Amino acid sequence: MKTYNLLFLTLAAFSLGACNNELEKDLKDVNVTVETNDNVVYDGKIITVTKGTPIKFNIGGDPDNITFFSGETGHNFDYRERTTIDPTQIVSSKLTVEISTQYSGGYDNLFSMYMSEEFPGLYKDDFPGDCQLLTDFAGWTEWVKQEELPVAANKTVSYEMDMMSHFGKNITLAIHVHPHDASKQQPRLNFNKVKITNVLINGSTVDLYASGMGFTPVNVWSSDVSSVEIDPNLSKNNGYYDSSNNLIESALWYGTVTNNIWGMWNLSNATTGSFYVHSAAQGKGLRESWLVSDYLVINACSPDTGVALKNMTNRFSSYEYTYNEVGTYRATFYVSNENYKHSESKRINMVINVK
Repeated sequence: MKTYNLLFLTLAAFSLGACNNELEKDLKDVNVTVETNDNVVYDGKIITVTKGTPIKFNIGGDPDNITFFSGETGHNFDYRERTTIDPTQIVSSKLTVEISTQYSGGYDNLFSMYMSEEFPGLYKDDFPGDCQLLTDFAGWTEWVKQEELPVAANKTVSYEMDMMSHFGKNITLAIHVHPHDASKQQPRLNFNKVKITNVLINGSTVDLYASGMGFTPVNVWSSDVSSVEIDPNLSKNNGYYDSSNNLIESALWYGTVTNNIWGMWNLSNATTGSFYVHSAAQGKGLRESWLVSDYLVINACSPDTGVALKNMTNRFSSYEYTYNEVGTYRATFYVSNENYKHSESKRINMVINVK
């Protein structure tokens, strides 16, 4: 019996020692090297590579986490927490949208696109109040003029608005879908390339996509769910039914969907500036809805992002990346070790000249 106890204590001591070693693990041995060849040259300071040629980075050591920032626009480590740009650095600012239509239907006066510097903002927790606010508010101007909106199926139109005069103001964007011809189906409206693009003094561009604009649907039709047919496919979306499979009516008020539910907004691809309101077959009923942004900061931007290469659950030793545009970039490997007693991070920068 004593032998087993001794063995247990020995194993426990070994385990504790391993745990302590893990807690004290640092990043001093972590490094990144580059495999060179005829098209990838490294002189000890700068990596020179022919555009379109993959660069193979080898990672030495064993950090818990590795994230790669290529240094290209939108992927700069220094801007990973940046949410605004100094207005003095902006030489032009454009709001763009591309609208495409699908399926025949009642296009005449189907929807409107608005902007305001006076809208007080949605309550978001008072649905009747928000419906009344949108009904009563008279301070909208047209973001896209009504006569310029598409009025037929399978049309694509693009719009651009100069936003330089709106710096420092509380701007709200809104789209109001208001079908009125019950004898026709409600078409699908696709909104693409919805973003604000700021061009900086240095020639680079910074985009704020739709996902960063805080769009909230207000599904006016859901104020009287009992009179509206509910698409059975709605059950595929989380949050609309309780544990007894009963519809949660309030969930429809500001709800979006991830599949094709007629008359509802799908914002699944808002990160790329795309969203849509789905069509409804004739006889399904007309669905009035709004999509309203939060206040927009015109010089706002989405934080730059990196590629997560490794976390504590996977092993990783090399990574290939290809630059397809000529220029000079500062790539960054951001590595870290983390647990409940220990946290450490390290940046490994590389200058890459793409010719």
